[in-house]
Amino acid sequence: MKTVLYSSVALLLLVISPFNTAQAHGGTQPEHGGVVTLVGDMTFELVARADGVELYVEDDGEEITSADFAAKLTIVNAGAKSDVTLTPAAGNKFEVKGVKIPSGAKVTALLTLKDKQSKIAANFTIK
Repeated sequence: MKTVLYSSVALLLLVISPFNTAQAHGGTQPEHGGVVTLVGDMTFELVARADGVELYVEDDGEEITSADFAAKLTIVNAGAKSDVTLTPAAGNKFEVKGVKIPSGAKVTALLTLKDKQSKIAANFTIK
């Protein structure tokens, strides 16, 4: 009787174990060559290019639709502060052309829902 009970428990554990695994909410590896920051379930990747800046955002590992949000950057470098508005691009990408982020700058990306009340901020230090 004990053997049947132990076998049943072992079989039950084998069946439910795939459903009890921990799921990651976002990766810390850059997908676009930038700097990645996790904020809760949100993953932000800031990419400084020669011709501008790109920001990619995922929520719980899923790409958001950038057109549903507004985004801006606050760049602080050597005591000087500037704000830059990003425009939605394809998929989960925001971009701005003609902006350079110097090495050592501190950057805050502020993502705002279209309702203009829900906001989330991500901080970066550019190397």
